[in-house]
Amino acid sequence: MPEEKRYLVGRRDDGGEGLLFLGRYLALDGSLGAGVYLDVLKPHAILICGKRGYGKSYTMGVLIEELARLPFKVRKNFCAIVVDTMGTFTRMDKPSMECLKEWGLEPEAIPIRKFAPRSHIHSGDVMPLEIPTGSLSFYDYCELLGIEPLGEGGAELLNAMGESFEVEELAGAVEASSPIHGMLRMVASWGLFSGKASFDGLLEPGSINIIDLSGYGHEPEVKSCIVASLARALYDARVEARRREEGGREVPLVWLFIDEAHMFMDSGADLRAGRVLTNEWLRQGRQPGLSLVLATQRPSALGKDVLSQADLIVCHRLTLRDDVEALESARPAYVKEPVPDAISRLGKERGAAIVIDDATESYHVIKVRPRMSEHGGGEPPVYID
Repeated sequence: MPEEKRYLVGRRDDGGEGLLFLGRYLALDGSLGAGVYLDVLKPHAILICGKRGYGKSYTMGVLIEELARLPFKVRKNFCAIVVDTMGTFTRMDKPSMECLKEWGLEPEAIPIRKFAPRSHIHSGDVMPLEIPTGSLSFYDYCELLGIEPLGEGGAELLNAMGESFEVEELAGAVEASSPIHGMLRMVASWGLFSGKASFDGLLEPGSINIIDLSGYGHEPEVKSCIVASLARALYDARVEARRREEGGREVPLVWLFIDEAHMFMDSGADLRAGRVLTNEWLRQGRQPGLSLVLATQRPSALGKDVLSQADLIVCHRLTLRDDVEALESARPAYVKEPVPDAISRLGKERGAAIVIDDATESYHVIKVRPRMSEHGGGEPPVYID
């Protein structure tokens, strides 16, 4: 039998290895066509956007599943780190209950490693996440504590800081009567920061690591501090490793997935995490082999820098005018159809998406394949006795 026709996004040459099955072409009559595959052999900056309930986190889960299912000779070159703000991806180690026969797929549990801050661990299969205090800059602490770097509190903090320390030591170096002292004591009580901690455990070749930050739902500064520290440390590790690599790889290439990316990269909020992700990952991440996958329901909040740096955009249904106009303003010259017209063609079908690909200078309308592992992002059912 002849091989099934397929389309490749993310690179031009149709090599046989390093491909992630994203979905199938979606015709106007709703029928499915040839498979659409994403390249994984080169670094990518991918933006997944869509209105709540139309598949953005689901699509991110599909990409994570596909990375986990790569042959080990390919997978060992990578590790995936997922910043999970809502606990959406923590159930990937359970098979899906969906019917997958139409797609020729089978339910499959994905081997994942779960991490969470020590104070938010509620099961035995979750490992503690600790942030190395040495990875935090003076400005990280100012954002975390909500103080002005050039104010009196900032000066007091700067005088107390050392190269690598425990937060308790930092609190002890500040006058007990100072408001900064009480803030640092509170931070120390979280058990999140340690002078002896390291992110090296996340860099295991072939691993899928879920960082569950759902316990910090009302503390955006804490989440931003964690993501800024993590993203900066991963960037530095790969830049240093890239200098030493000769025919081997001591630090795997990193795929960093961030759900609800507007929490960290809101152009109006000026968070440390957003600056690290934009400057180090989006603008400079290709050379050290860093891939960034962002999912958001508010692409307009991310700003023009993020939209212009993405080499692949997967857009599900959007209805807010600002979001549609943001994507239209970033529409590449090779996409002739206006974004509002293309989005309207998607209708209300969940999983339908437009894919805009810089590598092949093309765009496609697809249906994302169903998940093989359990998706934790659906609405909770209502039980009526």
